[in-house]
Amino acid sequence: MLLVDDRLQAARDHAAAGRHDNAALLFESILDISPGHPEALTGLIETSLSRGDLQSAQSLLTKATAQSERDAGFLALAAKVALAGNNPGEAERLADRALAIDPFHVQAALLKAEFLAAAGALSDVEVLLKTVREQTESQDILHGIARLYFSIGLFAPALASAREAHALDPDDAALNALVGQLLTVLSDHGEAAGFLQKAHLQDPANPEYLLALADNAAATGQLTEALRFADRVKTLFPDSMPAWLCYIRIKAERGEAEEALRDFAPVAKASKNRMEAVLTLGTAYGLAGEPEKTLQLLEPLLGNSDRLEEPDRTRLLSVLREAYLATGQLDRLPEVLNLSGSDAAKKPDEEALANHLRSSAMVVDPGLSNLEFMVMARFIGAAGQGTQTPVIGAATLAGLVRLFDFDTFLPSDARLVAQPHPEVSGTFPVSGLLAVPAQMRGGLTGTTPYLPAREDRLQRWRDALSEFPKPWIGIAWNEAPPGLTLGSLLSGLPQLPGTLVSTIWDHSRSQLAGHKGIIDAGRHVEQLEDLAALVQVLDYVVGPDGIVLHAAGASGTPGLALVPRVAPWYWFSEEGRSIWYPSLDVIRSPRAGHWATLLPELSEEIARRFHNGI
Repeated sequence: MLLVDDRLQAARDHAAAGRHDNAALLFESILDISPGHPEALTGLIETSLSRGDLQSAQSLLTKATAQSERDAGFLALAAKVALAGNNPGEAERLADRALAIDPFHVQAALLKAEFLAAAGALSDVEVLLKTVREQTESQDILHGIARLYFSIGLFAPALASAREAHALDPDDAALNALVGQLLTVLSDHGEAAGFLQKAHLQDPANPEYLLALADNAAATGQLTEALRFADRVKTLFPDSMPAWLCYIRIKAERGEAEEALRDFAPVAKASKNRMEAVLTLGTAYGLAGEPEKTLQLLEPLLGNSDRLEEPDRTRLLSVLREAYLATGQLDRLPEVLNLSGSDAAKKPDEEALANHLRSSAMVVDPGLSNLEFMVMARFIGAAGQGTQTPVIGAATLAGLVRLFDFDTFLPSDARLVAQPHPEVSGTFPVSGLLAVPAQMRGGLTGTTPYLPAREDRLQRWRDALSEFPKPWIGIAWNEAPPGLTLGSLLSGLPQLPGTLVSTIWDHSRSQLAGHKGIIDAGRHVEQLEDLAALVQVLDYVVGPDGIVLHAAGASGTPGLALVPRVAPWYWFSEEGRSIWYPSLDVIRSPRAGHWATLLPELSEEIARRFHNGI
């Protein structure tokens, strides 16, 4: 007869290998022999959560014994069940009880860290995790720290912790996937592919790993490969909304959005989770370049948003924010941002809000991209203390913050929280500035130009270019197809007077080989301040979405942005002119596809814009 310990070990092995049904049967057999057995009960609850069976997990909790209630591991697991059941208050209470029993319990500490991070107490997060890590030599704590950092947007320290955990167990599929996902976020797609492929080979049916491979392939323009991964996930998991969103996004990039939406319509209609399906469809319309349909579908939900469960409510407001930005309905933004719980809503008194802004550090939201930050930078000084406004963000943002001449940058991931600035009494999210009254931040689109440049840097570029005929026309391009490469860009430009000046400073400069007559100014760009000064002495700038065009727009330099049909919200234009960067014209591609095939259709329009702009 099998002993309880034998059954328990076999159940653990099955669970570790992802054979949850087998594990559940063995855990149940132990409970038949020994009702209330803490480890078997814990294992069965974990198995239920892994299978997504929250109801069973909650039911099993009622079978807890007094012994279970004194076990830190069981309490941490109960906290996870409470969190999955959308009861964060109870979850935090249980995590606190677990830590009271065992202050160094890894899972309880990670749960508590999540609650602290959500409350903005990042210094407490740092102390807690550092203490547990010092006492526990385990890859679990490193893995958990990496996932926590990932969730709050601290990608560099997340990658460092993930790599450290991976070194302890290079064959762990979850760790390989996490390292790959972080490398993808940090744009190291080549190295990411190796980690993601290894995770996929270890667990071929794991949807998370397949979607990560799809995202990584799409980021490098391998749309056929990306579609193959996304299609496999939606075939294996036809009810998975993340799988459908990935599939629709990739199909949209291939110019096949209508087909993808037709495929998704019956799935959305038949979904058991009606709200998730509606939110997914609204997001899908945005991915397909139809934000008007997003608003048509989701705006009716806005009036009753307070009745939605918090994750659905947050997602609804986020999708509506993107749709309002993408359609230029900026007057609706304060309503959505206030509903989302920004400080603007919490401080309705304008004088109190103004005082709060003047004494606060501006926090760059983890979800805000570098280019979105460049758009929002116009509001930071106006709402705060001018260039003396402290800015908090990931260390990788330091160069951009300096570019806009802010004196104080507090990296949030050198340590989790930098030393507090003596004049900072609070914080305010940069994205929340759109909800601040116009008189405090200079109108919904702000004022331009707002990108400074030192006179000595400007004069250096004027002197360097003085021997070349004007107009000086700056050009920028993408690294690889389907983006706008240099060859494609030049094929679409009309015969131009003056001098073409390359603004590219990274390895993409290699595309200049074989193109005579273009001044390679980019090789003299050593820091972003050099680029800002270069852009400001140019007479015109043309290129795709990227830091060069944003710098031109923020400097008031005339130019032309060539953007995809489904472009980021900041390229919304009225009569072909950017509303965020009034000095820039915007041309959208007529459909998805490689720029090399699209530019011939746009050549006349490009020539007309150049004629009017130069």
